[in-house]
Amino acid sequence: MVEFFQRRRAGVTLLSLLGVALLFMALHIGPYVSGVKAALWFFVSPEIVYSGEFFNKLDFLSGRLFQLVKVEGENHILRAQNARLSKREVERDVLESENNRLRDLLTLKQFVFPEAVAAEVVGRDLRSWFHSVVINKGLNDNIPLSAAVVAGSSSRPVLLGRVVDVQDESSKVLLLTDAISAISVSVERTGDIGLLEGRNGPFAALNYLPQHSTVAPGDSIVTVGRGGIFPAGVPIGDVVSVTNSEDGFFRQARVRPSVNMGAVREVLVIQRKEPLRPSPTPGPKP
Repeated sequence: MVEFFQRRRAGVTLLSLLGVALLFMALHIGPYVSGVKAALWFFVSPEIVYSGEFFNKLDFLSGRLFQLVKVEGENHILRAQNARLSKREVERDVLESENNRLRDLLTLKQFVFPEAVAAEVVGRDLRSWFHSVVINKGLNDNIPLSAAVVAGSSSRPVLLGRVVDVQDESSKVLLLTDAISAISVSVERTGDIGLLEGRNGPFAALNYLPQHSTVAPGDSIVTVGRGGIFPAGVPIGDVVSVTNSEDGFFRQARVRPSVNMGAVREVLVIQRKEPLRPSPTPGPKP
């Protein structure tokens, strides 16, 4: 049956067109009849039939149809291959970015904070996205309460915040931008000391600077190191703007952290050893 239709493909096509034309005529569909008549005359006019162009045109049209189907199939395959290549490229970029971050963290631990514990950010406070995170290290990893948390690289470490809650296998880190965060910091260029307070936003406020301070936009802010929690000299961010306090007694500045708090993935928890307290001198026996 298939061979029969293949051998008589032109005749079958002609009969099909004639059948469609008769159907349109029976239904009295004027516009369609005119179009079909024109198409039929193009194919069955005596000049075309006797010259052999009729069969050539049918073969040409069928060949074009198969070519279009083949091209569409090839395009579908190419689109699928392109999608797979794009996915692989994205995965490669993600892995490369992760490798770079881990390499920076390793050099930071090796050359700056050898006693620190590396941890991964596994959760964030949904109520305040930028201001606290959860890491996957806790009491089982000897994470102490109030430990400083840093990120960055050995050439540019950055303070993120401190540990405020410790569980067996996780800890909560309060970021510098949280409203309840307040630490002593210093303007690296001038040495002026102030209090850095979070504002539940992308910036922090540096308050209580001396009125005579020459702090200016672009100055770097670093930790002071007092209190035994934060090591001294760790970068925090840069000054964006400077104003006077409302009472006029102090200078104050807005500070942009050196790292995007919402994009941090890996951190170091600094396990600072408590200073040894001298043994009390026994008093004279009564």
